Order: sequence, then structure tokens, then C-alpha cells
Amino acid sequence: MAPIRVGIVGLSSKPGAWATLAHLPRLASSPNYQIVALCNSSLESTKAAIKAHNLPPTTRAYDTYEALAADPDVDLYVVSTRADTHYDVAMPALKAGRNVFVEWPLAANTEQAKEMAALAREKKAKTIIGLQGRMAPSVKKVKELIDTGAIGEIHSVNYQGAIHVWQNNAASDRYRYFMDRKIGGNLLTIYGGHVLDSILYAVGELKPGSYTPMAVNLRPKMHVMKSDGSLSEELYDKNTPDQILVQGRLDRHPSAVFSFHLRAGDRFIGCPGSTWRIYGTKGELAVEFASAGPQMAKAISMRFSNAEKGVVEDIVVDEGGDEWTQLPSQGQNIGRLYEAYAEGQPYGDFDLAVKRHELIDEFWASLAL
Repeated sequence: MAPIRVGIVGLSSKPGAWATLAHLPRLASSPNYQIVALCNSSLESTKAAIKAHNLPPTTRAYDTYEALAADPDVDLYVVSTRADTHYDVAMPALKAGRNVFVEWPLAANTEQAKEMAALAREKKAKTIIGLQGRMAPSVKKVKELIDTGAIGEIHSVNYQGAIHVWQNNAASDRYRYFMDRKIGGNLLTIYGGHVLDSILYAVGELKPGSYTPMAVNLRPKMHVMKSDGSLSEELYDKNTPDQILVQGRLDRHPSAVFSFHLRAGDRFIGCPGSTWRIYGTKGELAVEFASAGPQMAKAISMRFSNAEKGVVEDIVVDEGGDEWTQLPSQGQNIGRLYEAYAEGQPYGDFDLAVKRHELIDEFWASLAL
């Protein structure tokens, strides 16, 4: 099969930029893909990216989304830009009937997300949403243990994580935009959306009418940390949450209870960034991650307290070998998402994205109370 030809919006020449770490590594090495075009804000920056990443000289450079969307050799149009630009960047490709990959969140708000999903259905375009946590081997292993009955009948699921931001009541200059809801990218949408999707993929969806979401903004004014590490004297308004909670039941039989809490601020020193516990009639599974969620990297530990045998068992997860583990952590699960698309395996699309946007809206409603 011929490689899938990719055009990317947002791959800059900067070595530490997100697309460089998350999208480029697997796309550049996979036999299933070929990068044929890039688009940035100017032709100069696009050409600089082509050169910086040693892409073939035949790689086409564009400075408008419409031009990239019109390229007949682009099979998959990839959007790796800030959340508030996703709609404007993706719509030309959707109108042209291109298959499109957009990072999570799909758009700055649910209305835009619904319009994008509807247009994709109308054009019969294949879509990918960057909810890559469900591709993580650790998450898939949890799902396998649940689905095969290894844990028994599930009675409770608990998740607690600390997002390592807002220390010293300050936002880094790079992520200052997380303070502004209208941009669409913040702790609730990005971290909350990623982590919740990973969990619900493994354990089942929330039971309608049975749960209470809560988003709380306890830091309504914050300093900004400058590039030199100093803090601004001024305090800036923040209208996004730093505490994200939900409690309720899962839509499974029996209807297990569910408790979820993500928070900002310092992590407990020397402890994992997040802990996921699943209690069943055969014992309890405990999974720990270095970060606030499973979307970025493998679990640092997975243990099963086997009630029947009276022992704690270490669960081994197959990460796929060096082919995957030598990629940057940001690019491992995104790379697996690309391969799922190429191989016709299950993955999340824009319709799933709309469903997750609608769930996030329930948290926003609680923030207004």
C-alpha cells in the first residue's frame, strides 16, 4: 500500500516545539506515512521548518490553509496549532473534503466542534481527534483486565491527579493563555478532556443523570512568570478552573461508582502525578503515572492486589519495543494513533470529540454557579 501523504499545519523549525516532539517523530519514520507539505504563517518559516527537519527538497511549502487544502497530493491534513485556531485552520480542508487530524480539543467551543463534525460527515471525510490517551498500552491493558473479568465485577473507579502548574500562584508566560476561557485551551479542556477520555474508554461511559461535575476557580487572579523566572508584580484575571471534579456512576452493570479529581499546583514531593484505582470483586488494580494523566507516557507502575490469592502482582505492559520507547514521550501515543488510522484500527473521530466537548460544557456550567 502506498504511504499516506501528509500535509502539516504548525510544524515549526523550533526543536522543542510540540509538533516537533509529538507528530514529526513517527510520521518521519513510519513506512505508512510520507510528509509531502507544510504550512506555517509565512513561506519563510515554512521553508525553514522543511530545512530544519531535513525533509525532502520536494516537500511543498505553503503559507495559507486554503493552498495546503487544495493540494491534490495531500491525503491527510494535520492541524497542530493552538486550540483557538483549530476551526479556522481545519475548515478549508473539510470544505475540500480532505481527511483531517486535529489535536484535542477539536475547537475553542462546542458550537465550532459540532460544525466541523457535521461538515466532515457531509463531505464523507475521515477524521481523527487527538485524544491519544486511549492508544496508550497502559490504558489498553487496564481495559483488557476489566473486559476479561480479571478484576471481577467492577464496583468503584477512583482517579486523582495533580497538574504541575500554577506554582507560586503564577502562570508561565508560555501558558498564560490557559487563563482565558475563550481561547479554548486550559486545564479543564486539555487535561480534563484527555484524562477523562482515557478513563472512560477503559471503564465505560458515565451513566446519564447519575453524576455531578464540578469546576472551581480558586485562583481568579494570578501572576505571570517571565522567561527569566521572575514574577510579574501585576495580578491578571483568570476565568478557567484549577480544580476539576466529578462524582457519580458508570453506565455498566453493575453501575460502579466513579470519583475523579484533577487539580493544579505543586505535586506531593516524591509522589506520582496521578493514581488510578479500580476495585473489583477479585481485587484492586492500582496504576500510577508520572504526569497528571495517561495521554503522555506509560504508567510507572501497575499492580493488582489479588484478593483471591492474597498477593500483590506486578502487571507487565508491552510498550512495543524500541520502535516506540525511543520516540519522545509526547510522540509515542500520538504515533500509535497515526498507526491505528493507517491500519484501520479503532480510534477517536470528530463525533467522539463533540461528545467530549459536551461533557466539558457540563463542567463549565458548574463553574458559573
